[in-house]
Amino acid sequence: MEDSGSRLPARQDFPNLFDAQWATLEKMVSLLGEAAFAGFPHLPAEQQRARVERFDKYESSLIDHVSAAAQEAARATKRAEAQSAAQASATNTASYAARPTTTKPVKMSVPTFDGKDSDSLVFWVREIEIALSAVQIYDARAQVAFALSNLGGRARAWAMARETATPGYFTSWSFMEQELRSTFLLANLAYRHRSSFLRCKQGKRSLQDYVMELHNLEAAMAGAPLSEDVKVTVFMDGVRTGPVRTELFRRQPKTFNEAVHIAMLEDHCVRSAQGYTPHGEASEGPTPMEISLAESARSQKTQRASGRCFGCNQPGHFRRNCPTNPWKAPRDKKYAARPALNSLEATESENGDSQWGRDALLGDFAPLRGR
Repeated sequence: MEDSGSRLPARQDFPNLFDAQWATLEKMVSLLGEAAFAGFPHLPAEQQRARVERFDKYESSLIDHVSAAAQEAARATKRAEAQSAAQASATNTASYAARPTTTKPVKMSVPTFDGKDSDSLVFWVREIEIALSAVQIYDARAQVAFALSNLGGRARAWAMARETATPGYFTSWSFMEQELRSTFLLANLAYRHRSSFLRCKQGKRSLQDYVMELHNLEAAMAGAPLSEDVKVTVFMDGVRTGPVRTELFRRQPKTFNEAVHIAMLEDHCVRSAQGYTPHGEASEGPTPMEISLAESARSQKTQRASGRCFGCNQPGHFRRNCPTNPWKAPRDKKYAARPALNSLEATESENGDSQWGRDALLGDFAPLRGR
């Protein structure tokens, strides 16, 4: 056999090695290089097997050591992450606990829930939650007391009956909320909201009122929301025929919010182009003509109360008898002969011939003599 120090081993050259030992020898040569194989073929068979077994044991121990080190590193990483999370939680808890002393509470007014309108319970519950956070009420019984103070009507009677029969019946606000929902919310409330949403139309209302009603119904259906395609279809079909509806069908929005944005923008553009002025933007002050008429009426009222003439503004007479009245002279000339007419009529009525007296005054004597 030639010197095998410069070539890779061949299986037929080592018939004394088992297949497992031969595999270990190949692994040793591949890892350590041909230098590790130098002189190996010249060793006795027993030494060859012993050398291969030592390498096998070394490899196994090395693998075990590396595996144990990797596992220890993984455990150390997990411990570090757990400690970091615990520290962050402790920091957040300390910050939350210290918040009532460092942040000034905000006073809020919450409307009462009387139990008549079950649809308003969902919004009332959300308002109570916001108020509890703003007022910084963290005690369970204090939260219940705050909620009880904002109940009215039969809802308050129902709650106080529970508290009177079993003191401390409402152990927490969450339990009280569940009891309120199970008592005052109708079993088919989700169906009613969904049906109202699907039947909603704009009609003669403004677009803002129509959108507001849809938003309220959408919020009431938060537990079982409709798909965006259904909401867009309902909104577009419910819009009144006009430029807004045309723009919606031209743009084909994909989401409900996008459809609302397009409709509101188009409605604003149409109203602006038509010269629409909201009631809040109308001029509140009177026009110059209104001011002039008001001042004139006020002046005449003052003159009438003081007994002064409207023409010359002098006391003692009215405008019809004012010396400066341009119509006064013709009226005096017209009725200057009135006293003579009265005296003549009185004289003739004593004689019983009033007709002749009137005719004589008018100058028609001949016809009377010939009668």
